[in-house]
Amino acid sequence: MPEPITNSEKNSITIAAANTGKDNWEWKCLLSTFDKVNWQIRNRRLTLLIFGEEFGFDRNASIDARFVGMSSREKTEEILSAADIMYCSQSFEPKFASRTRKHWPPELALFLKSGRPTVFHGPSYAAPVKFLKQHHAAVLCHSCEPVSVELYNCFDRLLFDADFYRETAEHGRQAAKQELITSISNEHLKHCVKPND
Repeated sequence: MPEPITNSEKNSITIAAANTGKDNWEWKCLLSTFDKVNWQIRNRRLTLLIFGEEFGFDRNASIDARFVGMSSREKTEEILSAADIMYCSQSFEPKFASRTRKHWPPELALFLKSGRPTVFHGPSYAAPVKFLKQHHAAVLCHSCEPVSVELYNCFDRLLFDADFYRETAEHGRQAAKQELITSISNEHLKHCVKPND
């Protein structure tokens, strides 16, 4: 189990995320919220570790982002172990509401298994929400305001409440062992990781 990010000598925070498209509402919300605080939380620099296809950050040259593409499951788990927090999002857009109600983000299972706490950013009706609440498996944010104080506070609390960090990470890891999420993982992980070589 990773230690909470309470070491004052650590001056950066790495957030792992899957690229769902920079023009999606939830992704815009994340970027604009971090823009507002100059990509820092309490003077610690925020870094994004992004899985999936690379895209340009033409909005803000100061963004610190590293694209890791798609790797085998084992390699992906290894990369995730270097992150401090997982960020998993699901669409807020009304035109995608039907899909959001039925489908789980393919990366969620890996994020929960990582031993790091997960911030789940999506509407209250999203398919995984009931499961995540039941198991206290992630910090939930249902706000998609252009600059979301609620989203910022999710990260802030994880970073500076050591007990909450540990508990959320452990609950997520335990939840990932449940039969429901195991079956979903096996069905959907092929979309976010490459087969083993």
